[in-house]
Parts: sequence; structure tokens; C-alpha cells
Amino acid sequence: MVLERITTMDKKELRKLSKNELIAIILQLEERLREIETYLRAFDNPHTPSAKIRSKKNTERDESKPRFPGKPKGSNGAGIRMPEPDREEKVTKDKCPQCGKKLGKEKDTYSFRQMNIPQPYFITTKYTIALYKCSCGAEIDAGEDMQKGFYGPNVAALIGYLKKEGISHGSIANLLGEVYGLPISNVGVYGKFAKLTDSMRSERERIRRKINRSNHANVDETGLRKDGKNGHVWNASTPDSCLFEYDRSRGAEVAQRLLSNFSGALVSDDFKSYAWYPLRQLCWSHLLREAKDVAEKYDDAKAQYERLKTLYDKAKRTQEIKDTSKYDALAWELEDIALCYHPLDGCKSMYTKLHNRAELWLLGVKMPHVPLTNNRAERNLRKVVLHRNRMGCIRNDKGEAFVNVFLSCVGTWKLQGKNTYKQLVKYSLLT
Repeated sequence: MVLERITTMDKKELRKLSKNELIAIILQLEERLREIETYLRAFDNPHTPSAKIRSKKNTERDESKPRFPGKPKGSNGAGIRMPEPDREEKVTKDKCPQCGKKLGKEKDTYSFRQMNIPQPYFITTKYTIALYKCSCGAEIDAGEDMQKGFYGPNVAALIGYLKKEGISHGSIANLLGEVYGLPISNVGVYGKFAKLTDSMRSERERIRRKINRSNHANVDETGLRKDGKNGHVWNASTPDSCLFEYDRSRGAEVAQRLLSNFSGALVSDDFKSYAWYPLRQLCWSHLLREAKDVAEKYDDAKAQYERLKTLYDKAKRTQEIKDTSKYDALAWELEDIALCYHPLDGCKSMYTKLHNRAELWLLGVKMPHVPLTNNRAERNLRKVVLHRNRMGCIRNDKGEAFVNVFLSCVGTWKLQGKNTYKQLVKYSLLT
């Protein structure tokens, strides 16, 4: 009995079937359902891109319909908000470009708005500073709070913004020279950026204190060499704050220094440098990747990998509805998976990770505000990885300040939805 035939049968025909035929139908349906569930799980797991983008290379499009950029007609979605015009200009012609005859009055007009930027240039300002002597004897300098030097605050802010995008000092100097006509060397860019970074240290300290007051934080680290020697960049982050710390060590003392006053829940991978902290949520993305690797090597482990994915989905749904009463049932299921791993060849590491560790893997069920993965810290570290790919390493203390201070501040402003350039202008005024 094939399923295609079953779908065409009505109730009367089904009642005529024997018990053995019905059992065969049920078994075929169960097999088909398992295949469908396995297929669907491929589109709902922690490794699926957040936007769930699928390839559209083979998608057919109706070529008779024009294809325009922007939102479709009648859509309520967001788009570019065209500002009101700052000026109006009428475009006319005197002669016909084809026959050369003089044109008379236009028969009609049409209009459009276009945004543009002015031709870049720099201005040089000469300041004459008044000096005073008060009757109390004090010497007063009217320009004591002004930024001194050859280059003003907007130049420093633009240098900072371009550096944020990973552009080298030499390339920034070339851009300022060719686009703005500004005479500046790569050494001048380097010095200006170093002063800007130094002015942001107080902001970095505020970020550190805010993270330490949070009810949860994510923490992770990645490698970065300094002056030819191995080192690591650590990241502690919350939904609206991001803190980087460079250190040669990958030991627990660095995390303890970063989180010296922290008392919330810590989300991390299963690295031993975080084992000192008592209230931890381990990262399920790491766990499922390891379980998948084991399942690919050992067929007997495939069933437990599927069970772990199902358990993770249950934990996520429990978090969404904030039903903490299901913690014990989920913890029992996790322990059962651990015990099933124990007798399997090559799976002792999975047993060790799971056995009697439900409080580390399922803390987010008890505390729904705590994420089950460490993806936030990993996303923040991608900025460091991109800079590492471009520049290879940092070479001195100023490079370390770039990581610790500058990247912490611009990373936090991005999370908070602030305009990075405007924030850099504010701090460039302090240099």
C-alpha cells in the first residue's frame, strides 16, 4: 500500500481495509513524518543565519514585469525619507540638440529631488586669543579650553571614523589629501588618532562599570599577537554595552579583572578560565557543534545529537513563555542524554560535558533573561577578527589602547544606536 493511493481513498474505502493493511499504513505514515521532521530541523537550529536567508539563484522571475529597487508599490515598509529641498534649480535649454532651432516656451515640466554632498574642502582659521588679568590677580586665557594644534576636531573625528572601518593611517592620510586637499602625513594621522583614543578613556571606564552592574553578561576571547608575541582580546558585553581587554594571558585572572564587581549571570563557552564563576550559562551553539562533529564520526551518537537539538528547542520555547516550572523535566532529559552517551565509543567527552551539569546548561530556563548561547560576545569579537585580518597584529601600547579603549567605545555606541561620528566629534574636542 503506497501513501499516494491512501490520499485518494475516502472513509468507506478505508473501513474495508484489513487490520494488517491499516497497521502498514500507520507505519508508513510514521516513517514519512520522521523524514519531514528531520528536514524541518535543518531550517530551525542555532547555526541557521538569523535572517534565514535561502539561495534564490534558481528562482524564476516574470521578465514582463519591471524590476525597481526600493519597497514595492502599496507597501507600508520603511524606505529612504527624502528631505525637503535646500534650494531649487530650473533646468532649461535654448536650442534643439537635433536640428539646432531655437526652442520656445516649454510645453510642460517635471521635477525630482536629488541628495548630494558639497565638494570637499578644508578651511583654515586663525584664532586671536584674548589674555586678561583680573583685579584679583588671576591671569585669564580666553582660549585655554580650546583644542590646539594644526588640525581641528572634525579632522580628528573623521580620522577616528575611518580607523573604525579598518583603514590604515597611510590610506587615511591619502584620502584627506586627495579628497579634501588637506596636507597631513600618516604620522600626523597616527598622532591625532592616539590623542583621540586617549580622550575616550573615561568613557571606557563608564562602560566597564555599567557591565559590572548588569544582571547578566556574555564573555569570550580571541587571539591577537602584540609585537610578535601571542596574546588575546577578551570581550564582556551586554545588550547595550561592549568592553574589550587585551592581555597576553588567557587565564582566569583576566576575566576576574574585567568582572571584578559583577554579580549577575555569566554566559560563556566551557573554557576553564570561566570555571571560577558560580552562576554560569554555557553556550548551546558550542555544544551542538561538538555533538554534530561526534555524530558525524560515530553513527551511534546521531540519536543523541537529535535529542540535544530537540531539548534546545524546548528550552528556547520555555524561555519565551517564562515557564520556570519545566526546569526539572528538562534537566532530567539532559541527564538521560548524558547517560546514553556514556557507553558509546568516542563519546566520553560528551558524557563529561553533560553529566550532572544541568545547572550550567539550563540556567537560562530558571532565569529567562539569560541567553542560552554566547552569540552576542562572538558577534562583538568579529570586529577584532576583521581588524586582525587587515593589520595582522598590534605593535605597541597605542595599538593596545586602540583595542581596549577605541573599539570598546565605538562598539558600545553601535549597540546603543548612537551616531558614531557625532560621538567622536564630542571627544575630539577634549584632545
